[in-house]
Amino acid sequence: MGGQEGDGLRLGQEARTNHVVLIVEDEVLVRLMIADELRNAGYDVIEAANADAALDVLAHVSSVSLVISDIRMPGSMDGLSFAQLIRSEYPATRIVLASGDVANVANVAIDHDGFFFKPYDPRKMVDHVKMLLD
Repeated sequence: MGGQEGDGLRLGQEARTNHVVLIVEDEVLVRLMIADELRNAGYDVIEAANADAALDVLAHVSSVSLVISDIRMPGSMDGLSFAQLIRSEYPATRIVLASGDVANVANVAIDHDGFFFKPYDPRKMVDHVKMLLD
């Protein structure tokens, strides 16, 4: 897990709430933008570039309250498969999905706590996270 910038993971600096948010997004700028907004709102944020890295986080960090995941991303599984695994292995963890592909909405048969079309307004995402966790 390391937390090195090159391995696709970044850990939050300081938790000001008791909630940890895991962002799973392969687009670096999108991931950084939402991570910064959530950190500014007081959340501890862990970033992962794909589901494989995110599974490593979930295996080692028991305090993840919410996962924000892109649907289309590289790696051994897409965001829908990842969300399904979270629901079965970590049922108390909230899941918010995002996609830039409107066609992906029809495929979302997984129980989730919100869906955002990309590009989304980071403030609206933060407001949604606050509504779910606070």
